[in-house]
Amino acid sequence: MSRVSRAAARSLATLVAAGVGATLFTAAAPAQAASTAGGTITRSEVLARAQSWVNEGVPYNQQGYKTDANGTYREDCSGYVSMAWHLTDSLTTQTLPNVSTTISFSQLKAGDALDYTADHTFLFAGWTNQSTGDFTYYAESNKYDPTHGPTKANINSSSLEGWPTGNYTALRYNNIVDDAPPVTIRPSAVGVFRDGTWALRSGSGATTSAGFGQPGDVPITGDWDGVGHDQLGVFRPSTTTFALRHDDGSSDSLVFGNPGDIPVPGMWDHNGHAQMAVYRPSTNAFIVRHDNGSTDSVVFGNPGDIPIVGDWDGVGHTQMGVFRPAANGSQNTFALRHDDGTVSTAIYGNQGDLPIVGDWAGKGRTTFGVYRPSTATFALNNAYAGTPDSVITYGNPGDTPVTGNWS
Repeated sequence: MSRVSRAAARSLATLVAAGVGATLFTAAAPAQAASTAGGTITRSEVLARAQSWVNEGVPYNQQGYKTDANGTYREDCSGYVSMAWHLTDSLTTQTLPNVSTTISFSQLKAGDALDYTADHTFLFAGWTNQSTGDFTYYAESNKYDPTHGPTKANINSSSLEGWPTGNYTALRYNNIVDDAPPVTIRPSAVGVFRDGTWALRSGSGATTSAGFGQPGDVPITGDWDGVGHDQLGVFRPSTTTFALRHDDGSSDSLVFGNPGDIPVPGMWDHNGHAQMAVYRPSTNAFIVRHDNGSTDSVVFGNPGDIPIVGDWDGVGHTQMGVFRPAANGSQNTFALRHDDGTVSTAIYGNQGDLPIVGDWAGKGRTTFGVYRPSTATFALNNAYAGTPDSVITYGNPGDTPVTGNWS
């Protein structure tokens, strides 16, 4: 079986057909390592370090030194660039080229430097209008107020910081890297599954259909291949088989779980692709299968609960929860478990509703909703409130609801 990628942490529908549902849950995300002195640093980190001296009002002083977690730096122009690049020591205008690559002025990006080896250097902060040559920069200079923030200038001017522009060379620190592009979050959309046919609705209301699975299958969705959108899949209870459909139309399968289990694939290991998992109603246990074939289990909920999971806190990985259907005069209850072990609850929907989850607003965190089989109505909630933010009628009574970020 090919590897399965990030599951729909914010979008997998909880499906309850003949007592069967589907949801997600995950392990905590690994901590991100801080930049190491002299090692790789992003452009935004360079500018943040430059701004830190502005915030502290560090004066220009060739005889002065300032120490931080990365090293000790002279309070002059080249010491300032060395600090911003988090070098292990202060270099000079003559030695900064030793850790840099020469580039053209037109190639300058935020965090690069302009260096006049005989006398001065400063940090390029970014273009404000590259077509006209306008940019901003940071400098530790004895000619100007050393506590100012980014200063405006023009690359086509005759002088910069008091020296002829033609005397400067553009430098790019050898260990600087571009920041990762911002992640575009696709809002979750709704759809229905009907005996092997998927009818999917986009956020704009456009619809599409696909055939995958067979009568009796439980639909699941997830980003199996790390392509940035959800893909279709089914769980076959009769054989406890997960079948996953890829964008090219091919599919893979994996047998996992016991009869009576509920499929709960998710990005449990937070490693860029999903792992298969099941929820066992007899023991209220989430059982996760890791890439190496090992398994872990977590018990959460009460008998009769339906598992639901999503990124309740916007932390970048899925968290577990359960839906407790209304019975004997009670109300539907969503119980959401957070990373610190606390549980928050919310009352929502009517008796007979089925739970669904998704990031309906595309804000990076999961909220809930319900599907009303009698009227084929989705009632979506963006703020964990008691009233829906959006009501959509789609499909036919008796369809199985699905959600995903395919739009």
